[in-house]
This record gives sequence, C-alpha cells and structure tokens, in this order.
Amino acid sequence: MKQPGSSRWLCALLGVLSIGAVVSALPVFAQTAQLEGKPLVEALRQGGHVIFMRHSATDMSKPDADKPVVADCATQRNLSREGRIEARTIGQAFDNLQIPVGQVLSSPYCRALDTARLAFARAESSDGLIEQKPQNETTAKVAEAGLRPLLTALPAPGKNSVLISHGFNLRAISGFGLAEGEAAIYKPDGKGGFTLVARVPAAKWSTLLP
Repeated sequence: MKQPGSSRWLCALLGVLSIGAVVSALPVFAQTAQLEGKPLVEALRQGGHVIFMRHSATDMSKPDADKPVVADCATQRNLSREGRIEARTIGQAFDNLQIPVGQVLSSPYCRALDTARLAFARAESSDGLIEQKPQNETTAKVAEAGLRPLLTALPAPGKNSVLISHGFNLRAISGFGLAEGEAAIYKPDGKGGFTLVARVPAAKWSTLLP
C-alpha cells in the first residue's frame, strides 16, 4: 500500500536530483579557493577579477510573493535593517582596502539592487542575474546561460567587476551556494574560462588586512 505523502516526497526528491544532474553536466571550472588575507587584497588591487556577491541579509519573515513583480518591491523579500548595514559596511571595506571597482551589475530584484547601491553607490540592472523561479532543471539552465558570460567577461583594465545576484544562480554554474552577503571571487582567463580564487563572507571584508 502506498504511504500517504509518498508521491509528493518522491517528486520532491526527483526535482532535487534533476537540478543536481544539470549542475554536474555543466562545464567544470576550477573551484578551489586559492587566496586569502593580504595576497587576496593585493590581487584585487591589481584588478582583473569578477566578484560575484549574493545580496546581503534579508527579512526572512516576509518572503517573495508566489509571482513576484520585479518592479514592485512590495512583492519581494527585501533587505533587513541588518542587511542594509551589512551592504554599507562591505562598500566601506572596499574603499578602505583600496579595491578598484568598475562595472557593477545587479539582478533587477530590489534586494540585489539595494545591496549594490548601498555598497557601491551605483548599479546597472542585468536580466542575466535575475533569480529564476521556480527553481528546477529548466531554470537552472537559464541561470547558467545568463551568468556564464558575465563570469567570463574581462573587467576594464585595472578594475574588478561586481555582480550582485542570488544563491541559486551561482549554484547552477558552480555547484555551491553562498550565504547572504558572501562573495565568490573569480579570475576570468580571457578564453571563456574562469578560476575561483577566493570566497569571502560578508563580515570578513573588513578583516582581510591586520
């Protein structure tokens, strides 16, 4: 006899496995972080990196609507008070560390745009960084297709590009997710590939140098 709820459980499991299969089928890039502390700061000061950052902390008590409207912040989960402070603190750390920032691209969701504007005082909305809903095999492919060109694009000389997006988007191409406010730093090689050189939690930016 079929146990109650077993069909729903099986469907959910198959959905997770499907997304995992998509991730495992995507191009494999170096995923071992190599730099931290002073060497990381010195590398970033030279430019040439793409910094993918998940939006900062949000108010989890007010989730996205079933069908959020990108242009209507009231239908979305937004930054918490702590998240707004966190974004400003990250931006101040970049200034203190003298890390040059060029292009700043953001998901059009309000929590991502607000993070970018609070941290870097500017943001250009990019559909390639939008969060995909629902999150399944199809949307994982869409997220990967939107993000890959941005991670492989070379920044302006002497600058670092910043991408503000969502955890699912990076997971679709890398196989790992980020905490809110955490960054994954990549070095594009100019040939369509990129290497992960560091992961930096939100609170660690201000402590990268003693």
